[in-house]
Amino acid sequence: MKLFSARPIPDPIEVLLADDHAMVRNGLQRIIDGEQGMHVAGQAADGAGVLALLERTACHVLLLDVTMPAPNGPELVSLIRSRWPDLPILMVSMHNEPTIVRATMAAGANGYITKDSEPEELLHAIYMVVEGQRYVDQMLIESLISVATPRSRELLSPREREVMRRLATGQSNGEIAQALFLSEKTVSTHKVNLMTKLGLHSMAELIRFVDQN
Repeated sequence: MKLFSARPIPDPIEVLLADDHAMVRNGLQRIIDGEQGMHVAGQAADGAGVLALLERTACHVLLLDVTMPAPNGPELVSLIRSRWPDLPILMVSMHNEPTIVRATMAAGANGYITKDSEPEELLHAIYMVVEGQRYVDQMLIESLISVATPRSRELLSPREREVMRRLATGQSNGEIAQALFLSEKTVSTHKVNLMTKLGLHSMAELIRFVDQN
């Protein structure tokens, strides 16, 4: 499940949970505490509680709901990011609207998945953001791209759009090649072509393009 690590992985990974529904928090805790090398260090039920919890509890990642008693959403993400700039924030939400995903990611969240995701995907996303990478649910990536500008949709071939979706979720050229039954050289060519067509020059710009479009 773990990928190549851009940062050292702590053992255990201390996780904070923030959701205004106790049943959701307890369900997430069972998943996380059941994974070797992860531990829930604390819980909060509203935005003020999140800020207070972060003041007194050391952690490696925060799992954050979008809609809780205020502050919440992009406002809460911005507040957290201003005070804890290096803390990985993974949004775990029932909302899959592209505008909400874009807003929270633009505010500083490192990842976004929906509450109907499989437990394995949640754990995978936690590893990704703790490693310093970004993660967005594949279905959310597809919805973000589906509402992109007509020009960007016309520019890219279906295969290039698929490669872009996978690159934006943090997959490497080798992982994409294996998933799509292509050679790494072909994936690299698609990557160069799509970035050239869109006028992008780095992976950071590619991820920003997906977030914004």
